[in-house]
Amino acid sequence: MKIAAAYGTWRSPLTGDFVAGRSRRAGELQWSNGHLFWLETRPEEQGRQTLMCSAAGSAPRELLPTPWSARSTVHEYGGGSYCVSADQVFFVNGADQQIYQLLLATGSISSLTSSPGCRYADLQFDARRQRLIAVCEDHRGDGEPQNRLVTVDMHGAQQVLEDAWDFVSSPRLSPDGTALVYLTWRHPYMPWDSTWLWRRTIDDMGNLGEAILVAGGEGESVTQPQWSPKGELFWISDKSGWWNLYCEGRAILPMEAEFAPPQWVFGQSTYGFPDADALLAACNREGEWQLLQLSRSHDQWQSTSVDLNLNQISHIACAPGRSALLGSGPKRLPTLWLKRQDTWEVLAEQSFAPLTAEDISVGHPVRFTVGDHQAHGFFFPPTNGGYTAPAGGLPPLIVIGHGGPTSATDPSLNFKIQFWTQRGFAVLDVNYRGSTGYGRVYRNALRGQWGVVDVEDLCAGAEYVTAQGWVHPQRRAIRGSSAGGYSVLSALTDHDTFNAGVSLYGIGDLEALARDTHKFEARYLDSLIGPYPAARDLYIQRSPIHKAGRIGCPLLVFQGLEDKVVPPAQAEQMVAAVRAAGTPVEYVIYPDEAHGFRHAANIQHQLDTELAFYQKVFGLQEETP
Repeated sequence: MKIAAAYGTWRSPLTGDFVAGRSRRAGELQWSNGHLFWLETRPEEQGRQTLMCSAAGSAPRELLPTPWSARSTVHEYGGGSYCVSADQVFFVNGADQQIYQLLLATGSISSLTSSPGCRYADLQFDARRQRLIAVCEDHRGDGEPQNRLVTVDMHGAQQVLEDAWDFVSSPRLSPDGTALVYLTWRHPYMPWDSTWLWRRTIDDMGNLGEAILVAGGEGESVTQPQWSPKGELFWISDKSGWWNLYCEGRAILPMEAEFAPPQWVFGQSTYGFPDADALLAACNREGEWQLLQLSRSHDQWQSTSVDLNLNQISHIACAPGRSALLGSGPKRLPTLWLKRQDTWEVLAEQSFAPLTAEDISVGHPVRFTVGDHQAHGFFFPPTNGGYTAPAGGLPPLIVIGHGGPTSATDPSLNFKIQFWTQRGFAVLDVNYRGSTGYGRVYRNALRGQWGVVDVEDLCAGAEYVTAQGWVHPQRRAIRGSSAGGYSVLSALTDHDTFNAGVSLYGIGDLEALARDTHKFEARYLDSLIGPYPAARDLYIQRSPIHKAGRIGCPLLVFQGLEDKVVPPAQAEQMVAAVRAAGTPVEYVIYPDEAHGFRHAANIQHQLDTELAFYQKVFGLQEETP
């Protein structure tokens, strides 16, 4: 029998401890010799990232013992942390950012590079010349680190292949080893603004020929170059306004959908080749991902939908006759799928016990008008199979602004949303203007307008779901992390829509961020705000630190003290300014966290603290049965 209790007071077996301890994440799938490899992030081991392997669908086994952790921090966000070749794995160790060699037969690990101050990513093995090709980020000099494309031989000796650009990524060797492609870009562009795809021949000695521009340039974002088994070059470009697939310069399946996310990390892969005339690809339509099987006949490509009931697909890896992917759905946590023969099977997945299907809140898409524009989001109603709310009651609302801001949210099953819906909160997860998945025009709507249109959309979303009669009009909170934290602070200083705010490592001072952030995002604000210091007045106008006195509701701030993307000074100064204005503010720090919390104990503490904050602000503790 269900218990009658007010929204926001429900109890749940999905505790902060459960969420933190079971939020293992898989990533970076690779095939080698019929074996599938992937990385697994373990919050219960302080975020250690270990290497897993499965042969022919057998039970996964771990290859990296404690304390080894395969994690690159190039661009601070990393990715491309390992590669496999025959009987060996090369990986970047998280502690020192050096490359190590793991022999699969014996499990022995040995050092390959010894270059303190250098970080590595996007590892590719050149079997023909017995060397690695990698991105090297060199922090040893003054000023910005230098990003280069380098080779590393089996004795650790390095040679520079490309160093003429601010950034380089995605080195990919042709199947016969005679050509190399890679991407470059320069300040002030981000890789979703403008990238250049280059192709160079390689002789038997490993020397590169002249760089030939294949695709890209100012105003075109190219990503994920790959070679087909036939040696054809594929890539994804948004020159049509949508990130679509191209083969040797021709769009193979043009549509108003996005076949790639923004390139925040190395090693992304949203398509692959199960054979020479077939593609497995993921595409995003209106914020939800779907899986497509493409086949070629007489140089024409046809597609069919693959129904696995997924709405988020983060990685695809294929080898001849083999396919694997990472995907999640409305009632399925991130799952590792393996295709054998013609059947898709689950190789590894997270169980959502102790929840049942009745406990899961399914997000449904909403579209709402903001002036003469439209914005998007997903609404998750409060859901708990053990509870019912008194007649006439309305749930408190949590509006989420995703990070990035050039990123997106999706409606797949996420414990960090279910944690709230289980307790009787409604959640609106907003894809404000500037989000990806809706084409370049929508993505570019945030250019010069960060802190304005994203905030308008978050506030409008709250007003929209309130007008539908779905939520309590006086119990509305906004939360967000990183860029989403900036949106939170901006919404609280410029609008009176919300009754509480939670900022996780958010930005309060745009000037400080422009002066003190890492190289990858050093000029990001040029497009989001304007060039600094020429647009200094606008930076001051858009910075919540200068308007802290306008915040009229309680604020909770979380910050990791090892954060290099949004330094702790941002949170400290914002908290001090809000306190000086007399507004209630709570400040929680985690000395061992960087940008994004990885440690299980901290994730548990953060969620429990946030829940207590909402219940206090909305006066819900006394109603808890």
